[in-house]
Amino acid sequence: MELDKTIKGRRSIRKYQNKNIPDSIIEELLDLARHAPSSMNGQPWHFVVIKSDKTKNQITEIKNKYSPPEKRTYKADFLQNASVIIVVCVDKQKSFGREIENGILATANIMLGAYSRGLGSVYMSAYSKDEPEVSEEIRQILGIPQNFDPIAIIPLGYPDEISEPKNLRPLEEIIHYEKF
Repeated sequence: MELDKTIKGRRSIRKYQNKNIPDSIIEELLDLARHAPSSMNGQPWHFVVIKSDKTKNQITEIKNKYSPPEKRTYKADFLQNASVIIVVCVDKQKSFGREIENGILATANIMLGAYSRGLGSVYMSAYSKDEPEVSEEIRQILGIPQNFDPIAIIPLGYPDEISEPKNLRPLEEIIHYEKF
């Protein structure tokens, strides 16, 4: 699939078919993630691949528990139906103060690669500066060492919904030349 079409076509998917994703595809996605740019080429990423229903339920409970008031109508219950959940983690010592940026760059590669392979995904944060309990509880459940931060939660599955095209702001509204 052409890169432009992948970027423009990817949508957030929260409904998945009851169909397993081959391990080879998961490994392809994680290989794409490790090709993401990182601060000072630290390559700080580690990925926790979750297939267990028990662990999916625990992650769901954490996300629902710490959901901000404005997002409470968007429950994380759909995580339980994902074929796989990938938690993107970064090694703080290899991130050079750019843990979030490094994690998100790798996550974007996973999500675009997933779409190009006919999979659906949605970005979910595993990190909140204002609520460190989110990442701490995820760290405990997944056995993530203290020198690593979980940054993103990416559910993956074959889509069981068709998302509407994005309604984007006109380009003229967001481009500024020389000065804002």
